[in-house]
Amino acid sequence: MKIILDFSPLALFLIMIGVGMSVNIKSFFEVFKNLKALLIGLLSQMVILPLIGFLFAIFAPIDHFFKLGIILITCVPSAVTSNYISKLVDGNVALSVSLTSITACFSFITIPFILLIVAPGVLDRTDIFQELNFIKMSLGLLMITTVPVLMGVFVSRKFSVFAKKINKFYSIFSLLLFVTTVIAALASEWNVVINLYESIGLLVISLALVVLITSYTLVNLINLNEANKKTIIIESFIQNAAMAIIVGGTALGAGNGYLAIAVLYALLQYKILLFLWCVIKFFKKFN
Repeated sequence: MKIILDFSPLALFLIMIGVGMSVNIKSFFEVFKNLKALLIGLLSQMVILPLIGFLFAIFAPIDHFFKLGIILITCVPSAVTSNYISKLVDGNVALSVSLTSITACFSFITIPFILLIVAPGVLDRTDIFQELNFIKMSLGLLMITTVPVLMGVFVSRKFSVFAKKINKFYSIFSLLLFVTTVIAALASEWNVVINLYESIGLLVISLALVVLITSYTLVNLINLNEANKKTIIIESFIQNAAMAIIVGGTALGAGNGYLAIAVLYALLQYKILLFLWCVIKFFKKFN
């Protein structure tokens, strides 16, 4: 796990540059013209998801480290894979990229706030947070999330021809880095993950389903088109497990089980989406 913690911040930095480069400035401003969809997406990702995580942490009869893992996975931004999935299901890709980049940019504020200000009031073991420093964590996240996203946006804006040429390659590269980080964490926490499947796998599945159902209910209460609905659901559901692993491992260390929650959620979220996609395709074909 030490190798992962040593090199994963660099991996996340490179991934976030890719997020920034995928932002089309013209499309980005078009998204801002439809503020309702953007604000609903941000509300779902930055407020409702952490709230769901806290409710699970409060009421779930599990170890405090697992509770911390649930809080951690629900307070990180959406993953880079959400943009690919939105494209595959005919969602609003510009909205997807905008939500991913905005939540990533603000993560240097939102994640430390949730972990250091709010979480200690929910978890009994406040000693977990005693050695953490809000400013230090914020600056660290600023350097590996916000700065590279803005760098990517700058490259996309000032060197658009170059960005277009390498964007496809860099997107694949970013995806491979993301997957490698999750797989490496899975390998290092394999025994914990296996035990989690047996002990609280049902709880993590329940968490994923509650997130999915809540985001689905939210977008259907609002008058949005189908593309925006699909995108917001995906952005809310697909969490950045790589960031959760990196932030948790760097700030809190490894081996206590909470990183395995991020790995377990990462594995389950794609399985659930794949299952739902197959069911929808089957019924469409049947009808």
